[in-house]
Amino acid sequence: MTRPTWTATNRRKFLKQVGSAAIASVSIGGRIGSAQPSSATLSESTGAHLKGDATVLENTRPSSITGSRVIHINRRYLNIPIARKGDARLFQLSMNGVVQREFPLQLAEDFIDYWIFLYVSEFDGQTVTLSGPATETALSRMYQSDEIAGAATLYKERNRPQFHFTVRRGWNNDVNGPIFYKGQYHLFWQAFPFGVIPDNGFMYWGHAVGSDLIHWRELPPALRLDTLGSPWSGTAFVDHRNDGGWGKDALVLVFTAYDRISQKQVQCIAYSTDDGVTFTRFAGNPVVDSNRELGTTQTRDPKVFWYGPTRCWVMVLFEKDGMSFYNSTDLRSWTRKSHIQGFHECPDFFELPVDGDIGHKKWVLHGGSSSYLIGSFDGATFTPESSELRYAEGKNMHGEDVLYAAQSFAEMPNDRRVQMAWGRIAEEGMPFSQMLLFPTEFRLTTTKDGLRLLATPIKEIEELHLNRYAWSSLSAEDANQKLRQIAPGPLHVKAQVAIEKDTAVTIRYQGNSLATIQSGDFEGGRGSLEILIDACVAEIFVDGGKRYIIRETPLTARSQGLEFDLKRTGAIFNSLEVYEMRSMWSEK
Repeated sequence: MTRPTWTATNRRKFLKQVGSAAIASVSIGGRIGSAQPSSATLSESTGAHLKGDATVLENTRPSSITGSRVIHINRRYLNIPIARKGDARLFQLSMNGVVQREFPLQLAEDFIDYWIFLYVSEFDGQTVTLSGPATETALSRMYQSDEIAGAATLYKERNRPQFHFTVRRGWNNDVNGPIFYKGQYHLFWQAFPFGVIPDNGFMYWGHAVGSDLIHWRELPPALRLDTLGSPWSGTAFVDHRNDGGWGKDALVLVFTAYDRISQKQVQCIAYSTDDGVTFTRFAGNPVVDSNRELGTTQTRDPKVFWYGPTRCWVMVLFEKDGMSFYNSTDLRSWTRKSHIQGFHECPDFFELPVDGDIGHKKWVLHGGSSSYLIGSFDGATFTPESSELRYAEGKNMHGEDVLYAAQSFAEMPNDRRVQMAWGRIAEEGMPFSQMLLFPTEFRLTTTKDGLRLLATPIKEIEELHLNRYAWSSLSAEDANQKLRQIAPGPLHVKAQVAIEKDTAVTIRYQGNSLATIQSGDFEGGRGSLEILIDACVAEIFVDGGKRYIIRETPLTARSQGLEFDLKRTGAIFNSLEVYEMRSMWSEK
């Protein structure tokens, strides 16, 4: 679970961009499932974190109004109006006097900026009470439906990426435990479905499924809050041997539970025996609680996998100042074996063949950012054999890495190593915020600089190709003339380029510079260039991933599309292909 520290300047910029909401610092006296309503203490604060500590935003005022509404549930969704600049206040959904859910809302009292929704079909045929600090008028505007509000324009919004995953409503951040399981891909992520500014004390595990890594169908949350707290980041795997005792081939989630009162972070398990439709918390949670031992609450984001040579389960866990490695044979009892300093949260850890040689493999360890180490692993200890390297570059408008909290898919067919990452980009004016970057496939390749981890777009991108334009032997000026016939929009560009020594080409889109590629980025000045352009984001892959550049693209009304700036007239493009892209949200 991501925990960047923001400066006051960055924080003000973020609030200005996504809408200056006010979220309360909430001290909860009760718990989910409690018959006693919890009390909320609202306080102002000048500090905030995007993740980690419970998010606290400014200008929160206590409300003397307490309202409630009784609702007989007979539809799938409860649609709720939201005001971007409204104060976020704590609401409860109760049934028979027992609190079923608690969540903060910027409930619109007057003007409605957008709508969010709650899944309520689990209460079908039951009567529930929704209560919180709101007027009767505001509560009355909520309504039940089998469609979410705005369904007619869903995935067609102006700033909605068309081939990068985004949630229908609310906020996403870290990718959690992606996995291929029983014929379909499962994608999980940190979700705040109640608005576009998150509160870390109320995060869920979002859940979607798909058949091809491209098209996704969003499902109800896999995990919500329980008595141990909010389910933060973690991993997914298949227990093929029933080591945990929850059933052969059960789909298991290991995650951090964050208690917003004590700030404790402990490691927990949930499992599914119905093919990932529902998940049950393990009654013996937590399975790892190292807070007291280490003298810190910074213990989170477990990555778990089976290690065959020593026949044990391995957990890589961020603890305090780096990554710890734990072992277990039953998934219930864990022993710390080693610790390596230097990486921060959200570990991914995997083995790859070197230059495609399955007889020669190395392990790759990275944390929340794209920094990584290459080394060896014996089931208990990781031994680095490289300096700290990076496989991606690019900052968002707040100066932070765009790529963050990536995870690779487990149980992949043909042992592919495919990863998806949180793209830290806020889409202006939308009822959702952030995205996932396009899936990339990893390989370990020997380069002139040594062994490197390279990322390239997955081959399945071709399923989204629509209109194709192709040319050969073009100068930059010729290429720009050809490109003017292609309107701005979702594009996939592939080129073979030749750049003279000590020269460079700048890639521009809608008048904004995306990247400058130097002749030295290619061996002998020749190589490949691949560009993905979507709403709000561009991803550029130089020479098969030797550079992977991510750029946030500013909102503009300019009509010009893709351009190349090169201060010479000779041929630069041996070949240039441009594909207009169909939406991933359209029917296959």
